[in-house]
Amino acid sequence: MIHARILRYLDEVVRAGSIRKAAQRLDIASSSISRQIGDLEAALGTPVFDRLPGRMRLTTAGEMLLVHFRQTLKDEERLLARIANLADPGGGLIRLATMNGPIGGLVPRLMLDFTARYPGVRFHLTSRTGKSIIAMLKDGEADIGIGYNLGEDARIKVVTEVAVRIGAVMDPRHPLAQHLGLRLAACAPFAIVLADDTMSLRPLLLDAALKARTRIEPTTTTNSIELMKRHLADAQSITFLAETDVSEEVAARQLVWRPLLDASVQPQMLSLVHRANAGLDR
Repeated sequence: MIHARILRYLDEVVRAGSIRKAAQRLDIASSSISRQIGDLEAALGTPVFDRLPGRMRLTTAGEMLLVHFRQTLKDEERLLARIANLADPGGGLIRLATMNGPIGGLVPRLMLDFTARYPGVRFHLTSRTGKSIIAMLKDGEADIGIGYNLGEDARIKVVTEVAVRIGAVMDPRHPLAQHLGLRLAACAPFAIVLADDTMSLRPLLLDAALKARTRIEPTTTTNSIELMKRHLADAQSITFLAETDVSEEVAARQLVWRPLLDASVQPQMLSLVHRANAGLDR
């Protein structure tokens, strides 16, 4: 996984004291580690390592990042363990209802990790809006749900949740791709591909634009995140998505994700939930 790879690189550089020695221990090219660290520092806008004579030392930001990565991996481990309680590791069916945002990023990775550990488990995956996810859980049509801003319901138990940042997404050739962060006003002059009314992302963005006194006029509206991504191939269009929705494409350098810097743009809460009386916490 992405966090695991960069954590491995950072850990080894800290232990070895240099990228060259870390690369030798990991049996990979020094340029690969250097590029990963450079990309990370560029995205953060701050150094992760102090380059000292003869060695490299984590900066305060680097230490914080290392703690974050380790915690993220622990959270993912706990998430997989909780999902494992839904079925006999030797077999069984897990009915998963989620939004099409996580389907395009986080969910496939979790499913692959899970089935690699428990080959006998099968998944039935359904794409739904937030309200439909909750309804399916209540009606027993789904075992677990993953989605943004699912709200509170007495019959639904939140297993884990995390705040996910919203950002501008574009082709690496886009004129704004070199910026480390963007405001809505900078994005407005370009062709905008915007989530439609069925997605929780749309009111969040329109409200943020209103508070920022920025007018967003979409050229295309859709509830398909796959279509949003495909529209960016012209290197002129921009869309707005959660960081987890494009993690795979960003890692492959097919797309660029830049955080929105407007104070009015609030993170989305990504939650894993199940029916409160389902007896899944064993």
